[in-house]
Amino acid sequence: MSYRHGLANAIRVLPLVALPLCFVPANAQAGKAEPDKARVPAVERLTTRQQRRLIRHNEAGAIMSLRTLFSSEATYQATTGNGDYGTLAELRKAGLIDQVLGEGHRYGYLFRIRREKISLESPQSSLEITAVPRAYGRTGRRSFYLDETGVIHALDKNGAEATHADHVLVIDP
Repeated sequence: MSYRHGLANAIRVLPLVALPLCFVPANAQAGKAEPDKARVPAVERLTTRQQRRLIRHNEAGAIMSLRTLFSSEATYQATTGNGDYGTLAELRKAGLIDQVLGEGHRYGYLFRIRREKISLESPQSSLEITAVPRAYGRTGRRSFYLDETGVIHALDKNGAEATHADHVLVIDP
């Protein structure tokens, strides 16, 4: 009885499987799909809830990357830098950060380091690290700023860089 039942279901389903194969375009190559010109990036196909989760994840990752950069800068300043902070390339060359962060991006954010070396005009080196969303509203909303004090500032700046005048980031334990 089960054999006949299974055969009956197969006969009902077969046309649904075989019918689309009859309508394959003549110019389509076997195993290759035609490129879809109206293809939408995966980030744009997310639901609102998924988009908010992605943004929270990316912002948390950006904060973590800022902390990594800050500790790497402290190590570089105390060793190879002889009192000066390093660029992303110098931190990468010293093996303090990985290649991706060394290229200035991670978690949908772009990172930039501005530094001032010790000179006659400035007896102490200074450091500013910023992180802005690569695609504002899709990969992140808040921009971040960190200086040599290690305090992270954050604010929704519509994709512009944050500064020391912006809100101090407070993370509840």
